[in-house]
Amino acid sequence: MKSPIDACHHVAIVVRDAAAAREFYGELLGLEELERPAEVGARFPGAWYRIGALELHVFEQAGFAPLAARIGPHLALHTSNFDALVARLRDRGCAFAVDPGRGPDGVARAILRDPSGNVVEITDAALLT
Repeated sequence: MKSPIDACHHVAIVVRDAAAAREFYGELLGLEELERPAEVGARFPGAWYRIGALELHVFEQAGFAPLAARIGPHLALHTSNFDALVARLRDRGCAFAVDPGRGPDGVARAILRDPSGNVVEITDAALLT
């Protein structure tokens, strides 16, 4: 049976500090910030971003604590210029939980955490078409 689901519309994450998340996702990673509906903004501090055809919804929640695992639930972001992005992240003082490198499959990966501790993977793995 073919799935009635066409695509993933958005992924939502929770952060402790919306301003720090905006600096990380908007300024450092360069994601395009989207306008949020006024009623959402009034109830939930945060920001929405475009990632290709997908949206990333970031919501602030005081006292949020991510899982302590080195990797687990995470956001994987594709880049076609892995080395340049890694250099940019290093220049801005980002620490990597898993050092950038290529696996036996030839795919480049790096694992880091956003300012709230959410795990973020950067990769040049092929995108599904």
